[in-house]
Amino acid sequence: MKKIGFIGYGSMGSVILNGFLFSGAIRPDQVVVSSRTISKLSKIKNKFPEIEISSNNRATASKADLIFLFVGTSDVKYVINEIKPSISADTHIVYISAALEMDFVGKFFNGKITKVIPSLTSEVLEGVSLICHNLNVTSGESKRVNALFDSISDVKIIDEVDFDVGADITSCAPAFIAKIFMEFAEAASLNSNFSREETEEMLIKTLYGTSKMLHEKKFGFENLITEVATKGGITEEGIKVLDKKTPEMFDDLFKKTIEKHEIIKRKLKEQP
Repeated sequence: MKKIGFIGYGSMGSVILNGFLFSGAIRPDQVVVSSRTISKLSKIKNKFPEIEISSNNRATASKADLIFLFVGTSDVKYVINEIKPSISADTHIVYISAALEMDFVGKFFNGKITKVIPSLTSEVLEGVSLICHNLNVTSGESKRVNALFDSISDVKIIDEVDFDVGADITSCAPAFIAKIFMEFAEAASLNSNFSREETEEMLIKTLYGTSKMLHEKKFGFENLITEVATKGGITEEGIKVLDKKTPEMFDDLFKKTIEKHEIIKRKLKEQP
């Protein structure tokens, strides 16, 4: 019986693998994981003794029919070339690099490829995982991968052309949201007697409550704004400021991130 292979155990890889295990989507004895720094795997081995660990990527690949590559974007090509002698035409490879196009990966691995953009929010079994499968992936194989990510997030199947902006919305957004509210907390502290710690605490709890209302009550952004910003009130004055300032800011944000996606894609295509 083939196992599920995991190559690489960095920050996102550890979030995903631990999520699969803690959610019960896979059993520890189904897993073989390798990292060039074997000491990185000591914690997960202690938690799940049945897991097989290795410092040899080819050994991991030889034991698995489904392989997750949790390595840097520029390392995906080299790792696939490294494990090629140990895999077959039925091997299904999943990678998590937004800028790495599947057609490019297909030039050095003409097999079953799935591209996934996960989110750090999967650490708390929330958020969205964006998924796209190539034509070699069968219906059963796609359902298998979709089910795994569904155990740690909501799954959204998209066309590859939408990955750049999609990644900004789901994968990058936790950092964008944190930055926006960090500045909000700082400004609130400077304009009050509250400490920075107090304003952050209040905002985090308010953000949590707002998210629950949007999600659980199906409010929608516009409806929630209307509920809070009564005509002629204080909130409405703040909304007017945001109406003037934020559209241009977010246009610039997407312009810069999309430019960076394109730069990375060009550099990857220039790899020897």
